[in-house]
Amino acid sequence: MTMTHTSSAWKRAAAAMAFLLIGTAFVSGCAMTSAKEAQLPQVKTAPVAKQMMEGTIEQDADVVSSSQVNVTVKVGGDVQQLLKKRGDAVQQGEVILKLDAADMLRSKRKTELSRDNLQSQLDKTKEDVTTSKAVLRNTITKLELQIADLEKSYSTVRNDYDRGAVTKTQLDKAETQLKTARLDLDTAQKQLANLEATDPLATLRIQLESTAVGVEDIEKTISDLDVKAPISGILTELNPEVGVSVPAGYVAAVIQQLDPVKIHADLTEAGIKLVKGKTEVGFTIPGSPDKRKGTVTYLADVMSPQSKTFVLELTAPNEGFKLKPGTRVKLLLGEGGKQDALAVPTSAIVQEGDDMYAFVLSGDQVEKRKVTLGRAVNGYREVIGGLKEGEQLVSTGVQGLHDKEKVQIIN
Repeated sequence: MTMTHTSSAWKRAAAAMAFLLIGTAFVSGCAMTSAKEAQLPQVKTAPVAKQMMEGTIEQDADVVSSSQVNVTVKVGGDVQQLLKKRGDAVQQGEVILKLDAADMLRSKRKTELSRDNLQSQLDKTKEDVTTSKAVLRNTITKLELQIADLEKSYSTVRNDYDRGAVTKTQLDKAETQLKTARLDLDTAQKQLANLEATDPLATLRIQLESTAVGVEDIEKTISDLDVKAPISGILTELNPEVGVSVPAGYVAAVIQQLDPVKIHADLTEAGIKLVKGKTEVGFTIPGSPDKRKGTVTYLADVMSPQSKTFVLELTAPNEGFKLKPGTRVKLLLGEGGKQDALAVPTSAIVQEGDDMYAFVLSGDQVEKRKVTLGRAVNGYREVIGGLKEGEQLVSTGVQGLHDKEKVQIIN
């Protein structure tokens, strides 16, 4: 009896102990779950929705050079002098660097001497030809007179011979003199005709002209040894050093044309509606109160499938080169009107450096997303890019949140 009683008591005690342990564990688990939930960031959310906003829509845009040109060396040579340095403003046609011209100057002098010698030969030959023509004409005149006299003499001798007054020998002599004079006249006439029909100076003229062209070519080469700016702009690169030999075709420098400059922007569907039909768009430079205008040179009709935006390009004057490539300006779209635009509470935006972010709710966690913003009106910021209408985003409690972090909604 005693052993049975003791065993029953022990079983009851063990059961009580087990129940106590289970209860303790259950309470502890609940407490841990509550503590874990209590540790989640508590946030409120708000939808991305449209609302009427007035004022000017600002759109970030990039400044780029209107053109970039390589300065190429046309002829090889040794760099003799650098007249500009990187970063200098240059005007079209201004000399940037000089190549050594000593060899070309010697070649020019030799070719000029050859030209002058050919000119002397041409002048001398021309004078000789003129003299020869004059002599032949004079000879022809004399022979014509001589033949006239010989014809008369021959006629007289012929008559005398017929009367028996002169011998056959005398008649033959008179006839020979007449024939000889006529042959001399024919030869002189042919020589004169040949001189007048041909150009004995042609070969010399061709040689002289070729040499003169050679001088011009050398002068052009000497001119090309002065490497000049093909456009006006900023010298962003200057590669050679004094004394270095560079070949023809070598890219010695790069010039970016900065007056005018181009302004590039990617517009949303809402933004393009505010630009269509306009020939000019206003913009401001960060840190400057001045408002400028750019001429619309290109506006895409079709949305880019990658960025889901429309390309806008402006051309703007840039006197003094205040607009630098790589910097940004603010385009002023829809100035002075009211527009139906996506907007989010200002409290939902987190700024990191120059970039803006918002946290979009995805299930029980948040997604950190970069956004592009426009106007600020009555505690709201216009959304230009990065968010879609109807998305839920964290409106309060955004400070300290991280991408993919779980949150507790307390709306």
